[in-house]
Amino acid sequence: MKKENTKSLKPVYIIYGKEKLLLEEAVGRLKKKLSNVVDLTLNYEEFRGAETSVDIILGAANTPPFLSDKRLIVVKEADKLKASDELINYLEKPPPFTHLILMAAKIDKRSRLFKTAKKEGYDYEFKSPNRREMPGWIGERFLKKGKKISRDAVNYLCLNLDNDLMRMQSEIEKICLYHENRKELNLDDIRPLIKKSSESSIFELVDLIGKRQEGKALDVLNNLIQSGEKLPFIFHMMLRQFRLLLKTKVLLEVRKIPHSKLIQELNLHPFVVSNYREQSRNFTIEQLKKAHKLFLEAEVDLKTGKKEPRLILETLIAKALD
Repeated sequence: MKKENTKSLKPVYIIYGKEKLLLEEAVGRLKKKLSNVVDLTLNYEEFRGAETSVDIILGAANTPPFLSDKRLIVVKEADKLKASDELINYLEKPPPFTHLILMAAKIDKRSRLFKTAKKEGYDYEFKSPNRREMPGWIGERFLKKGKKISRDAVNYLCLNLDNDLMRMQSEIEKICLYHENRKELNLDDIRPLIKKSSESSIFELVDLIGKRQEGKALDVLNNLIQSGEKLPFIFHMMLRQFRLLLKTKVLLEVRKIPHSKLIQELNLHPFVVSNYREQSRNFTIEQLKKAHKLFLEAEVDLKTGKKEPRLILETLIAKALD
C-alpha cells in the first residue's frame, strides 16, 4: 500500500456494537492498513478501559511515534473509562501522528464523549446481521475463503448456531480447514462437524412435533431432560410452536395471504417460515385450537405441581398429536 493512502484514515474512531467479532475485525482492517507503512511492533499499544486511567491512555496517544510517522492506540472496554474533560479535548484536537480507537459494546449516546465524536465524524456503530441478512453473511464468509456453500447448509448453520457471530466464524474456520481441498460444500459436508446448541435441540423437538412424529419427539424430549434443560423452557417452546402453527394456518387458509406476506407477518427466518407452512398442512385449524387448549390445561398442572412435570409434557405431546 502506498503511504499516501493512509491519509484517508481518521485520527480517532469510536466503534461500538454488541458483536465483539465485528469490532475486532474493524480494528484488524485498520491495523493491516497501517502495517504497510508503520512498524506496529514499536508503535502499537493496547489498553482496557476498566484497568487504565484516561491520563495513561492520553499520555500514550500524545507520545510521538518511534522511527515512524504514525502510531496506533486501541482501548477496549472504552465504555468503562471515567468521564474526562481531557478526553473530550483530545477528540476535538487530536495529534496528527496517532490513530486512537475506542471500542465499546455499548455507549451512552447522551454523553459528551459520544456527542463530540458524532460532531467530529468519529463514531461507527457495528450492527449484527438480522435473521434475513444472516444467510448472506455466512455465504460471503465462505466465499472469502474460496468456497461455495449450499443453501440448505447455510440454513442448517443459521438454525443451529443461534446468530452467535463469534461461534459462527469459528465454525466456518473449522469447516474450511476440514474441507481444505473442497470448493463446494453441502449439508452432508458440514452437519457432522457442528455440535448442536441447546436451542437447536429444542428446535428439533418442536420440528418433530410439527411433523407429527410422536416417537422421535419423545426421544428428543427425554434427551433434553437428561441434559439438564429446564422443563418450563421446553414447555414454553412447545406452546410457541403450536401458536405459530395456528397463526400460520389462519393466515394461509382464512386470510389467504401470499408466502412473501407470511414472512413479514411471522417475522421469522424465511427457512423457518417455510417449515411452518409445510407443517401447518399436517393439522386442521380445529386440531390446533384443541392443542392450544391442552397446553393451557397443562400449564395449570405444571404450576400447581399436582403431576410430575415430565409426565405432563409426554402426555401433552401424545394428546396434541392424537
